[in-house]
Amino acid sequence: MSASSQPAGDAGDAGDAGDAGVPAATAEPSRQAIRPAQRIGLLLLAIWVLILSVLTWSSLQAIERYERHANEQVEQRTRLVALMQSTLIDSELDAIDRDLRVIGERLVQRLDEPASQQARTMESSLDANALVRDLWWVDETGEPLATRRRVDDLSIAPAREPFFRSHVQAPRRQAGDQAFLSQPITVGDARLMAMSRALRDEAGAFRGVLVAYVDLATLAALIDRVTASERLVSLVAHRQGHLLLNLATHGPPSEALADWLQAGDTSPQQAGHFIGRADGHDYQYALTQPEGWPLNVVAAEDLTSLEARLAANAHDHLWRLLIWAVVSGLLLLLVGWLFARRASALEQVADSERRLAESHRRNAAIIEAMPDLLFTMDAEGRILDFEPGEGIPLLAKPEAFLGQTVADVLPPELAELTRSVIDRTLSSGKVQTYQYHLDFDGLRHYYEGRCSPLTKSSVLILIIDITPRKQAENALEWAATHDALTRLPNRRLFLDRLALASSEFHRYGGIGFCLLYLDLNGFKAVNDSLGHAAGDQLLQRVAERLAQQVRGADSVARLSGDEFVVMISHASRPEARVVVDKLREEIGQPYALDEGEARISVSIGMACCPEDGRAAEALLRSADADMYRQKPAR
Repeated sequence: MSASSQPAGDAGDAGDAGDAGVPAATAEPSRQAIRPAQRIGLLLLAIWVLILSVLTWSSLQAIERYERHANEQVEQRTRLVALMQSTLIDSELDAIDRDLRVIGERLVQRLDEPASQQARTMESSLDANALVRDLWWVDETGEPLATRRRVDDLSIAPAREPFFRSHVQAPRRQAGDQAFLSQPITVGDARLMAMSRALRDEAGAFRGVLVAYVDLATLAALIDRVTASERLVSLVAHRQGHLLLNLATHGPPSEALADWLQAGDTSPQQAGHFIGRADGHDYQYALTQPEGWPLNVVAAEDLTSLEARLAANAHDHLWRLLIWAVVSGLLLLLVGWLFARRASALEQVADSERRLAESHRRNAAIIEAMPDLLFTMDAEGRILDFEPGEGIPLLAKPEAFLGQTVADVLPPELAELTRSVIDRTLSSGKVQTYQYHLDFDGLRHYYEGRCSPLTKSSVLILIIDITPRKQAENALEWAATHDALTRLPNRRLFLDRLALASSEFHRYGGIGFCLLYLDLNGFKAVNDSLGHAAGDQLLQRVAERLAQQVRGADSVARLSGDEFVVMISHASRPEARVVVDKLREEIGQPYALDEGEARISVSIGMACCPEDGRAAEALLRSADADMYRQKPAR
């Protein structure tokens, strides 16, 4: 029995072993099948994490580029506005200071004349300057010797102001001292700023103080017309403290910014950020200081809208990143399923990924450059692809561009410039920029090109229309060097030309040049009888006649009021006298004005280089003195 039971036990054990062996045999292949799937899953997960990391980095880079570009635009805008305001203020204050010097010289030369005649001298010299509200000549006790006032309802007492005491108490100095620019002065409802100069005769004796009261409201309106913007806050302060102008167009400026300006910091940073205490807004500011004047000019922009725009841009990029993460995850799942089905599908997916990466790099280059007109070209300048921009005309039909070289579709000079830029870009591997202009529709248009390397043998060129910026720069430069009424060169430009002519004579010698100083006789009578509009029209007619009577190489300019100057190049004194006679006869002809007929004469002083001097200022003084000697007796 025991024997029979033993085989039975063995058989049972064997049966148990057999039952256990069947699952073991089937489980092993399952585990072997699971391991490759796990490896593929881990590989796909690693690839998905890598793609997500690349997309995240790319999105962060795009956000950073957009933020940097936006901040650079704001900084450039504030710097340009501050520079424009500073240039305008400097120009206006220089004009007032020049008039003060001219008035001072005339008053010192005519000390024996009555006060009424002195007042007329002051009025004729500053009649065209709208910024000057009052002009005073006071003696050392503060009593007015002569005044010229636009409004008589202001109670002004120069003797009580610090600037007057500083002139009276100052030690004896030579003529040519710097002008004094006061802190803001409040008189009733008016806010003024005084510009003053001590009056000294040729012996150095103190003859009083000449004071021009500048209307800050008029100055603010002049600046606001040039640089008004709903986003900008413009402030002007004296460097010793006190806010002169607050040109905030959309509310009060940042308290921190205003307090910093009024603190009178003598060495401020030129640009930076301020955080307002009252409104809680950030401001990007740029500070400039007009040359020769103790003023700080600040243009600041409220960054609230910029911050909102940056936040919206970051939100969009993050949403795109999330979509890309989901899409890439699904794509990788599909790739894994296809990889399990057939190996050939992997190659197709890899090829698709390569094309997607190429497209992504191209789109990233386009986003970075932000083009108006886009070209893709090879190393030979052949156009591979292009996207026309709005407002930038093509120089040939669109269908004629593809496959053509720049020499086929562009003017020769522009084609040569484009080829050289492509060569520099491919050799250096860095972005190259260039500018050019085209004339069409009777106008000159300016463009800026930006050439970026795309591959080792191709580049991306984008063209931006910069005509408005160039026109604004040219208009600002013209306004700074020309008289607005007569459109002739102003004193600054003429002195530059005179200095250049003197320098050339010093260097090369040869035939000199002559300077004619013209002052109109009877101009005030036209103003008094026919009105200031007729006077302005008369000045324009005189300017036209002067320009018609001189050669193209000569220079005509308006110095101030009814004073003009002519520089005759390469001329001797007898030749210049012929021009003087022609000018005197031409200007003496009647003028048919809108308000009636006018007749004037002209006194012309002459100085020739090198007989009467070689320096520009010496020639100008000599011609001015000669003109006064020829003035008719008054």
